[in-house]
Amino acid sequence: MSRKTTPIRHAISDGLNMFVKRFAFTFLTMLLAGAAFAQQSVQLETIGFSDLPGDSIEIRLGFDGIPPQPESFILDNPARISLDLMNVESALSQQRYNIDSRNAKSVIVLDDGSRTRLIINLDQLVSYESSVVGNNIVLRVGAAAQTATAAAPSPSSAASRSSSSGLSITDVNFRRGDGDEGQIVIDLSSDQVVGSVEQIGSRVYVEFTGTSVPERLNRRFDVSDFATSVSTVDVLEQDGNANIIIDVDGVYEYVAYQSGRQYTISVQTPAERIASDPAAAYTGEISNLSFQDVEIHTVLQILADEYDFSLVAPSIEGTITLNLENVPWDQALELVLRVGGLDSRLVGTVLYVAPTEDIAAQEQAELEASQKAQALAPVYTEFVQINYANANDILLLLLGTDSGGGAPIASETAGGALGASDGILSNRGSATVDARTNMIIVRDVEEKLEEVRTLVARLDVPVRQVLIEARIVNVSTDFGRDIGIRWGGSGRNDSREGLRYSGGLEGSIEQQNNRVAERLAINDALVAGEAARLEAVEAGTDPSLIAAIVRNAINAIPIPIGSTTFPEALAIDLGVEEPNASSFAIGFSGNSGLIEMELSALESSGNGEVIARPKVTTQDKVTALIRSGVLIPYQAQAGGTAGGSTTEFQEAVLSLEVTPQITPDGRIIMQLVINQDSVQPNSGQIPAINTNSIETSVLVDDGETIVLGGVFREEITSLETKTPILGDIPYLGRLFKRTENQSRRTELLIFITPRVIAELDIL
Repeated sequence: MSRKTTPIRHAISDGLNMFVKRFAFTFLTMLLAGAAFAQQSVQLETIGFSDLPGDSIEIRLGFDGIPPQPESFILDNPARISLDLMNVESALSQQRYNIDSRNAKSVIVLDDGSRTRLIINLDQLVSYESSVVGNNIVLRVGAAAQTATAAAPSPSSAASRSSSSGLSITDVNFRRGDGDEGQIVIDLSSDQVVGSVEQIGSRVYVEFTGTSVPERLNRRFDVSDFATSVSTVDVLEQDGNANIIIDVDGVYEYVAYQSGRQYTISVQTPAERIASDPAAAYTGEISNLSFQDVEIHTVLQILADEYDFSLVAPSIEGTITLNLENVPWDQALELVLRVGGLDSRLVGTVLYVAPTEDIAAQEQAELEASQKAQALAPVYTEFVQINYANANDILLLLLGTDSGGGAPIASETAGGALGASDGILSNRGSATVDARTNMIIVRDVEEKLEEVRTLVARLDVPVRQVLIEARIVNVSTDFGRDIGIRWGGSGRNDSREGLRYSGGLEGSIEQQNNRVAERLAINDALVAGEAARLEAVEAGTDPSLIAAIVRNAINAIPIPIGSTTFPEALAIDLGVEEPNASSFAIGFSGNSGLIEMELSALESSGNGEVIARPKVTTQDKVTALIRSGVLIPYQAQAGGTAGGSTTEFQEAVLSLEVTPQITPDGRIIMQLVINQDSVQPNSGQIPAINTNSIETSVLVDDGETIVLGGVFREEITSLETKTPILGDIPYLGRLFKRTENQSRRTELLIFITPRVIAELDIL
């Protein structure tokens, strides 16, 4: 239903006489207009578009005769220019023409039989001018409209007529109505496209059979910014049919109607929930009405003429007196119906009005006829293949459940089938499941079988899947600095027989052992020299050679000089234990003593990063679990009197458990449990396990990465080892101590990234 933007101008306030005069005048005008139309009707044959300088555009309309002067008006919200051509028929092949211009977006041509209306949709309101040139009307829209000349380029013949092969959706628009309702306007390639609408839960489904969807429209439209009850609109093509899926928040009601090539779905909150103000339920134009003792049939006809809706009103009697000021016209219509004891039904785009009892009787008769026809209709058997869902779950929907939500209410029939009671099947229908082929065998009348096909087509679809990727980053930084000293020595005083010194008891014993070994070797040398001398004398050797023989015998016996072993000889052992440490040593040695000193230092730093990236793919609302790790065996003491030990296992795993839920607006809710375990190095026979875990619930956009949590830990250690008293002496005390400084920082971060996997062009 469409309405004009001008208020009611014909109000009868002076009684029945004034009404009779106005009615006679209107009737005479209609007769004259009809005669003029019959004699002077022309046809709109071509339409063309040409770009002009200054971002303006010229629209040229071609007729088979001299056209009438157009009557025009402008709307600023939405921005559009409307031209009415009286007594003009449209012979164009289509109703909508898209324009590639910065000012105008499209032109819509509508023909109601008595006039042709030209609607130019604009991006913003701009100036325009029109002129009649021979059999053409030239319309210039844009900044250059005032300066353009009549000698404009001729329209393109390619734009004058166009036709599309096949049925398709040409455009989808969303707007917010005056009553805060959400209106989805679907432009079709032909008025032969017929849509079917169905409400299921929080969604409204519209299907156009045998209709294609262009690629630019095959997507989701987020319309939440319009502040209506509609959140998203999905446009997709499936099995050769165009489908519109409307997601609605809260309780709602909707109206769907088709006008030519335009299909409109209006969704709004129920009237009782809109506001406490009763007038808030009405969205019509504010009008003033004054009737006195006028037939109800005439009042309805005047409303239909003024607000441009089709009306069928048979068998209406009675008169009515009204005096309404600043009342929406749709509220006035409801009051007229209520006073006259009438009711209305919207049949397509036509408003049918009749007495309430007549409409109730008609609907009752239609219901009884439908029930009788269903009772006598033949029963057919349908084999319904279930591809994605569980056939038993679909069967429960076909058969229905009891009031408590328990098992299906059904009766046994032949062959193990179940007869439905409160499902979508009729009383004569039955259904059973073949688990091997996941198929439902349904037996019912054709009407119910069609409902079964529709239900299965809606529900037996692949569930969307989600890929969840987690990244667990463990970063560690180590720094250490050690510095220490060790020194000592050993020796003996040969002038004093019993004096020896060393850094430790072991070194002193070593010096004593060196002294004993030296004396034993000297005695052995003296004995060997004396034996050589006696042997030479007995052999009659030349006396001048005996001295040399004795020296050679003595020198043949090695005399050990002894050794000092470290660290046994160390007095202070506070050096760096790491073998890779840098060191510097100095020493002093004499005939009977040794002193050594070594300074060692070590500075170390390290950075480590451990990244674990578990991934898992699962269906919407289905829990998934992935685990990877080891079972570490260890010996545990057995209980009881027998004693002994048993082998047990400690688990160290990396695991990701997630349950995703895709929201209507394309975001993802996830219930997450993430664990990362690792074996601590050098933890002995019974392993120590380092554990990191998080359990949370988050809402994330598709493809967005979010930080679930993190742990930052810093350890600073300082250790000093020294000799008591001596280590506290300023400066000199450094010879008696070792210092060790360590710093360790660890940081754990857990990231999660979900992605909805597009499948079969569902999104």
